[in-house]
Amino acid sequence: LAHTITLLGLALYPAQWPTFIKDLVSMTGFPDITGPITEDSAKPANVASINPLLVDFLLKVLSSLDEEMVNPTVPRGQEEIARNTDIKDAMRVEDVSRMAHVWYNVLVHMSTSYPDLAKTTLKLMGVYVSWIDINLIVNQPLMRIVFGLLKSSPALRNQACHCLTEIVGKGMRPMEKLYLLQFISVIDVLKQLVTDDVEFAEMTGKLVNVSAVELKSIWIDKSSTTPEARNTAYAMLEQLMPLILSLLANEYDEVSSTVFPAINELLGVFKKMQREGVALSPSQQDFLSRLLPRLVDKLKYDEDYSWPTAADSVAGDGDGSLDEDDDEVVFAELRRNLRVFIDAIGQIAPGLYDSVVLNTVHGIFKQCNQFGVSSERASDEGGEGSGRLGWVRAELGIYLTQAYGERLSSSKGLRFNVPKQGDAANGSSSVANGASSNSASIDSLSEMLTMMIHSGVISSSHPGIATTYFENFVRFNGYFDVNREAVTMVLTSFLGPTGIRHPNSVVRTRIWYFLHRFIRQLHQPVLPMYSGDFIRAVVDLLDIRADASKINDLSAGGGYGLFDSQLYLFESCGIMLSPVELDENTRMTLLQNLFNPLFSGAQRLMNQKSTDQILQEPRALLQIHHYLTAIGSIIKGFPDVRVDSKTISANSPHQLSTSTTQVFVKAADMCIAILEALQASQLIREAARFTLSRMLSVLGAEALPYMPRLIDGLVSSCAVEELSDLLGFLGLIVFKFKPDVAPTASKLLLPVISKVYGFLDQVAQEGATGTDEAVLLQDLRKAYLTWVVAIFNSDLDSIFLTPQNAPHLVTIFRPIASQLATDPSNPQCQRLAFNIVFKAVQAWMVDPMGWHTLATLTPAAIAALNKTGGTPDAGRSAMRQLAAQKLEIALDGPAAKEARDQFKALVTKTAVPACFEAPTHREFRITDAQASLVVTEISAVLQILLLAGMAEIAEGDGSVVANMPAPQLLAPPIGGDLNRNQFASYLCTAFFPSIGCPTAMATEFVQALASLDQKQFKKYLSAFLTNGGGDSNAQ
Repeated sequence: LAHTITLLGLALYPAQWPTFIKDLVSMTGFPDITGPITEDSAKPANVASINPLLVDFLLKVLSSLDEEMVNPTVPRGQEEIARNTDIKDAMRVEDVSRMAHVWYNVLVHMSTSYPDLAKTTLKLMGVYVSWIDINLIVNQPLMRIVFGLLKSSPALRNQACHCLTEIVGKGMRPMEKLYLLQFISVIDVLKQLVTDDVEFAEMTGKLVNVSAVELKSIWIDKSSTTPEARNTAYAMLEQLMPLILSLLANEYDEVSSTVFPAINELLGVFKKMQREGVALSPSQQDFLSRLLPRLVDKLKYDEDYSWPTAADSVAGDGDGSLDEDDDEVVFAELRRNLRVFIDAIGQIAPGLYDSVVLNTVHGIFKQCNQFGVSSERASDEGGEGSGRLGWVRAELGIYLTQAYGERLSSSKGLRFNVPKQGDAANGSSSVANGASSNSASIDSLSEMLTMMIHSGVISSSHPGIATTYFENFVRFNGYFDVNREAVTMVLTSFLGPTGIRHPNSVVRTRIWYFLHRFIRQLHQPVLPMYSGDFIRAVVDLLDIRADASKINDLSAGGGYGLFDSQLYLFESCGIMLSPVELDENTRMTLLQNLFNPLFSGAQRLMNQKSTDQILQEPRALLQIHHYLTAIGSIIKGFPDVRVDSKTISANSPHQLSTSTTQVFVKAADMCIAILEALQASQLIREAARFTLSRMLSVLGAEALPYMPRLIDGLVSSCAVEELSDLLGFLGLIVFKFKPDVAPTASKLLLPVISKVYGFLDQVAQEGATGTDEAVLLQDLRKAYLTWVVAIFNSDLDSIFLTPQNAPHLVTIFRPIASQLATDPSNPQCQRLAFNIVFKAVQAWMVDPMGWHTLATLTPAAIAALNKTGGTPDAGRSAMRQLAAQKLEIALDGPAAKEARDQFKALVTKTAVPACFEAPTHREFRITDAQASLVVTEISAVLQILLLAGMAEIAEGDGSVVANMPAPQLLAPPIGGDLNRNQFASYLCTAFFPSIGCPTAMATEFVQALASLDQKQFKKYLSAFLTNGGGDSNAQ
């Protein structure tokens, strides 16, 4: 009913129902009074005639009015905003004063008998104060009542405090706000408040916070305040500082966090003063010296914090991260805010920061070294700072070490120094002198890490200790470059009962991840002395047990549970066995210990059941997937083959020994055999691709013979998204292993292309079943075109000219030029398609003998080289010829020439018309950024065709290009005798007449094509396509 009346009033007030507010007030029994509130304003009220129900109704209507007109969370249109503004202006004339008298009367006469009505009234005062005259609320009678309610029942005092917070936070000019704060004596009021319960302490904190923020704003505002006013504001602010510190020290985070904005504002002012060269006053220094220890103390976990037990722990994502419950998320946010304040103090007063943080850390680790640390007890046995260390302060010491190092890393960078003589483990500290130089700070961090290692704090099995402890060594791995002796102690801790065998399963798997990071960051020569002990320590953790229940989670983006974390251990084992310094017999023994269980496990499953039976059993498939993936992870620990760019080939010597290579080859044989048998399973295809891709990276060209069988196994049954990923993988392979990969790439070309067009043709006939499939097919088109571009960029264009591929050359390129290049629904694919045409023209019409790498044949590259006078890379100039030699084809042979002639005919019939059809399509938006890139590619195609049409090139045998270093090749503007240019003649005499283009316009176009550089011609082409003619300004 109240809401209905509100809507009616909004519709009729003030024009048709000007007494809307007055009528509502008269129903309550309160006198109709307007004007200023005085001590006598409540005397006319006849308490017996007041109807509490109608008072409640009035207050609900007023609350609803605020919701409809003012509440910023409610979206409103411009008309509604204008209507509300008119209503508020009308209410300010007299009705708001009438409402204020009602509020005063409610607080005077009904706060004791009807506290709920008084509470609602205080709430209304808080929301209405933002837009009504402040004097209607901030006056002696009303404020006296509000201050009195601060000492009443908990419900009323909380709301009264909230009302004051809204009053103080009202937007006002600085001088007016200072007068307001002085008038209500906010500082004196706050000093008298007794915060004996959490909720009231939280409300008080909010009032202290907003008062401090407002006073700070007055203090720094020099443009609209007087020096006396600023001094007064700062004096009041200093009186609030003890209250801020007191609230910050409250044991409840809900209370202490209320003053965070005030602390942030104050520290911001101090940093500004520092930048301006203004020294901190003694009172400000004193405030910081009391603030910092409280901030550090608040970093601790509560002693009654309920840490998840091992039974509650559930492995999270693939890196073994902890699940985040609500308490943990809230505390992490609290710590983040505290860290911001602490780091700010470190910037303002670095000496104070070092003194507090480092002394706290040293005290904790000394205590731990002397008395030990507890796994169950939260507090110290003998009180804080004495007796056996509790896990709360132990975790704080480790966390502060991390915080100190992160601050150094972000502000100054970390470069650890060789440790000085002295017993750092016993806590001798250089920070007592308050050194703040970068070198001294890094020495201090190194000292803290040393103390942490020697303190034995990791002996505690509490889940809050180990993760941050080991993470510190990963984050500050440079420490071990100058403290090699510490590696043994840390690695022993990793392999101990509170490391990789931690009783908490979540912490345990998280440590597996940190161990992997730690091992990977160590210098290789350090590893061999630990390899044997490491493998023996972790081998029993490598037992693979597939969890079939995880299969259902995979489609939703889930992982494989514990196995995801085990992969870090497998890879760590590979890293430990990879150094060349490791004895070969030892390496082989340890490799056999790792591989044999995986080989035998996979072979046992394959031998026990038929292929059809295995394909019907999810757990068996998952187990085999895990075996193959584990093999790939071990191999991943070995370094990639080194590709020597000077010798071009990826056959360069690398670190793998013959015996190690044989083990990996055996693994590859087994992987391929399993893939060929179980290729119908996506799990097996995924595992095989991962494992063999790692072998390819490690073995180099020795693994290329496996590629045809791998691709055949992957392509035959793959889904669209798998094929897209596979094309990206193939693109990387052809680039990395050029030209050795040429024979393999040639064999794969037609099967892969057939699979791509099989998907595309199927959808063309049946239509996409939904948006998701349409997106996947768009991704497939892009991946396919990107793969073809990668082939050309790798100078492997000759794979299209082999006897088995050349007959299909036109079939391959016609859809690219006629369909993908002209489809305006995907400008990215259009750009790639025209880029392929451009590179094919480069390869087969400009430099068919392969004298130059395609990278130096782009118009932009040629122009840049001509401008700088550079010379081509002689070592790479014959790359395309080397690829042809690998394929055993003659670039000047009749078969290659016939294939190139077919391509030239395709360019004339299909590619050139596409250059004009694509940008003139009705759905093509030439002003769009993506479409503009398409026009860039089209202009490049037309210019490279003009270059190919030069008589010296089109009618020659390639010797002109062969004898011409790349910088001397012609770049736009090409110029030359256009009468002898085959492409220019074709445009003028055949193509343009066929589309009805006037002779003069065609001639102008060809002249622009020959005389403008690439950027100018793109501008001309855009104008030509848009206006049907040239743009003289382009020249």
